[in-house]
Amino acid sequence: MATKINVRSPFHIKVSQTNIATATLSLYVYTGTFVANASVSSPKYTISKSVVTSGYITFEIAELIRDYLNITFDGTYTSQSVWVNAVIATTVSSGSASATVTPDNTNGFLALDGYGYFEEAINPSLSTTILQSNKVIHRLNDNNTRIPIYTNGTSSVSYLNKGVVKRTVPITGGQTNTDAQVSYIDVFASANTDSYEERVLADGGTFEDNSLLDSFLDLSDIGAVDEIYINSASGTDVVEIKTEEECQYEVFKITFVNKFGALQDMLFRKKSVKTMATKNEKFKANVIDYSTLTYNTSAHQTTQYNKSATQSLSLNTGFISQDNNAVIEELLLSEQVWLTKLDTTERVLGVIPKTSAMQYKTSLNDKLINYTIDFDFSFDTINTIR
Repeated sequence: MATKINVRSPFHIKVSQTNIATATLSLYVYTGTFVANASVSSPKYTISKSVVTSGYITFEIAELIRDYLNITFDGTYTSQSVWVNAVIATTVSSGSASATVTPDNTNGFLALDGYGYFEEAINPSLSTTILQSNKVIHRLNDNNTRIPIYTNGTSSVSYLNKGVVKRTVPITGGQTNTDAQVSYIDVFASANTDSYEERVLADGGTFEDNSLLDSFLDLSDIGAVDEIYINSASGTDVVEIKTEEECQYEVFKITFVNKFGALQDMLFRKKSVKTMATKNEKFKANVIDYSTLTYNTSAHQTTQYNKSATQSLSLNTGFISQDNNAVIEELLLSEQVWLTKLDTTERVLGVIPKTSAMQYKTSLNDKLINYTIDFDFSFDTINTIR
């Protein structure tokens, strides 16, 4: 099993050898099928170093790998990772002792766009099963929810409602393709549908929207589960699903790349406020007609040009559990964030968290926990794509 690495944090490789003189790193970064310690086409980088401290040479490779991780999201949840082979050749000043590489790179590395915290020390390791920090998820009634898992570390997933196992899905291990390293388990049959309407359309059906059907759907919940058991050789992670109803406010889904390098959703289901800010440049025109020594009073003496605008949204989570503090933290630390409306035809839009600071809330201090996060849309209101 390949070692999983977070490439938003430094990742160091150390090669130790008696009388080592030089080390040359051939770094292969690729997608598709993994090939252990083999040359896959040409190396992306070849780096040579001479010994500084007797006995070892180190390389930092995370920043180099990250150049080849282009995270995208259009509503489809996919495994976005790369394989890494770090092949090292050494020379020695004398003798013939074997080289030792730490961490062991025999099975290569699986790189994701995650990071570790300072307290987790050097080369922080990724979870072997669930790829999110929180164990409580707030789900909208009759809507989907997704949990990212490491496929090769998970044996099966069980879905329960009121203590009764509704279904158990086996997870096939031993996957060697990058497309299969991260899976998104969900309460529906398809991870890429959010609502009953989307499920109907995805199956080729016709959805008739009317008030009676809306009332019926408000009373039903086809994917109702309240616990998900994620089983692995090392134990079971239990994720609690809290289903919420929202009849008054428009609900937004925020999707972001979390600290594990996986896509994660969070619902903002309470009050939202949309604003717009404009900017422009101005010049003063000479509007006088010197032949008549008159000017038109309806003409603009001050003229504006290069008018542009950006829009922002202020969103509220509604009351959430305390362990969702980690979700808010990772959202604000994320470099890739998207917004999806859940009450209309799905459209994924890029956003940037405008909120840059958070005060951590607890059930002891704050009783009920709600966060307000401001987002800027990551594009101009007027289309300026040329």
